[in-house]
Amino acid sequence: MKGLKKTILLLSVLIIMIFLSVSTAFAAESSGTEFSAGFNLSPGENKAVSLFIRNDDVAAHTYSLTAEKSSNSYELYFSANGAAIKKVTVPAGTSSQIDLNISLKGNASANEDKLAVKAVRDDGKENVISLSIVINKDYAISIKGMLAKIDVISGKSAEFTFSVTNNGYKDLKNIKIKPELPYKWFAIQGTESTVHLKPGETGTFTIKVDVPSSQVAGNFEAKFTAVSDEISSSQISIPVTVKTSSNIGLWILGILVLIAGFTLVQFKRNGRR
Repeated sequence: MKGLKKTILLLSVLIIMIFLSVSTAFAAESSGTEFSAGFNLSPGENKAVSLFIRNDDVAAHTYSLTAEKSSNSYELYFSANGAAIKKVTVPAGTSSQIDLNISLKGNASANEDKLAVKAVRDDGKENVISLSIVINKDYAISIKGMLAKIDVISGKSAEFTFSVTNNGYKDLKNIKIKPELPYKWFAIQGTESTVHLKPGETGTFTIKVDVPSSQVAGNFEAKFTAVSDEISSSQISIPVTVKTSSNIGLWILGILVLIAGFTLVQFKRNGRR
C-alpha cells in the first residue's frame, strides 16, 4: 500500500513538472512580438508607427516583416534607425524597436480599416497583429509640381512652382513649402510663403532655388513637402539637370567651329567658280 502511494506521489510530481515545462516553452513562443493597437491617418499624411519585437528565447532570432490584408491601398515600409528594412535580428532576451512608415495611396475606400502586420521568426514561428486604422478626413493636403523637370546652370537660380490643395473638411492654416535640397543648394520662398486654404481651395507657391557655382554637372533631385499647422503632405521629387558654364562654352565654341568650317567650304566652292 505504501509503495502504491509513493508511486502515485511520484507520478503526480512528474505530471506537474511536465506541465510547468510545457507552459514555459509556450510562453516563450507566444511572447515573440508586441505591436501598437492602432492609429489615426489623414490623407496625404506620412506617419511612422513604433512597433516592438520581443525575443524571450535563449538564442537570437531574425524576424521577417510584412503588412497585408487591408481594404485601402497604402504606401508603406519598415525602418530601423532611419534605414529601410525587411528583416530585423533581435538578441536573446531583448526587444527591438522598428517603425512602420505608412501613407494612404489614393482615396480611402474604408474610413475604418485593418492592417495585418506579421513578424515571422527564422524558425517558422510567427506573430500577427491586426492594427486598426482610422482615416481622418478633417485634414488632408496634396502638393503638385507645375514642371516635370528643371534645367539650370551651376551658379544660377531655378524657379519651382507648385499647386497645393486642401482636400480635407476643415481649414488649413499657415501652409508653406518645405524643401529638401542637395548639399549647398539654397531655397528662397516667394511672397506667398504662408497661405491659408479653405476646404477644396488650391493655392500656388513659388520657390527660387540657388545652385552654387561649385556644383558639378549632373542629374539631381529636389524634394518638396507642403506643411500646414495641422498636417503635412506626401513628399514629391522633381528631377533637376545641372549644366556648367564651361560645358555651354564648349557647345558655343563647337558651333562657331562648325560655322567657320561651313563658311570656308562655301568660299572655296565659290572661288573655283
